[in-house]
Amino acid sequence: MNKYVEYIEELLYLYDCVIIPNFGGFIGVHTSATVDENTGNIMPPSKHIVFNKYLQQNDGLLINWISRKEQIPYEKAERRLSLFQEELKVRLNQKEQINFGSIGTFSTDKRFNIVFTPSERNFLVDVLGMQTLTTGIHATTSKKVINMDNGNLITRLCKYGVSAAIIAGIVIISQQDFFKTDDNINTTGIQPTSVRHNTPSSKRHAVISPEQDFVDYDPLIEENN
Repeated sequence: MNKYVEYIEELLYLYDCVIIPNFGGFIGVHTSATVDENTGNIMPPSKHIVFNKYLQQNDGLLINWISRKEQIPYEKAERRLSLFQEELKVRLNQKEQINFGSIGTFSTDKRFNIVFTPSERNFLVDVLGMQTLTTGIHATTSKKVINMDNGNLITRLCKYGVSAAIIAGIVIISQQDFFKTDDNINTTGIQPTSVRHNTPSSKRHAVISPEQDFVDYDPLIEENN
């Protein structure tokens, strides 16, 4: 690979724009982390490269980098870079495809317009070595599942809440009836006269004994003795 291509690669990791004077400029396009809707995979942030043939003005960045790397004066580095861009134009006019390393490839169409095909290389330094996170969950399906679960949870809570309230009400009413029944039983045991008052009068007249022999029985008096 050409050493000037290597210099451009190094600069693209550090800067968002690198210009080859009188040829064109490379621009870094930043993309935030995204989720693939088809696979559910999480893709890290990225910086991919596009090419703009109208950026031809010398900003001095690439020439200064060459000067530092090769330890040569600025003017000499500028002449060498100029020869490199002339070589690029000649090769493209000859319909030759030029490999620009991990940046991409150059070619020309039928009208000799420059066509740049970027590579998949991520030039964002912060995520170097970071790969796509495979979740194994279909993104669209997971959204539906989450919505259904939330709906089911709320519905269940409502149903369970209503059911619990109804059951609690039934238990309370049953307990109240039970205690009322116990009160009646206890009252009957303590005050047997209430049963006697509830006894029909016809049964009292059916007793075979003289009226003067009938003695009222009061259990309270006997209990006090």
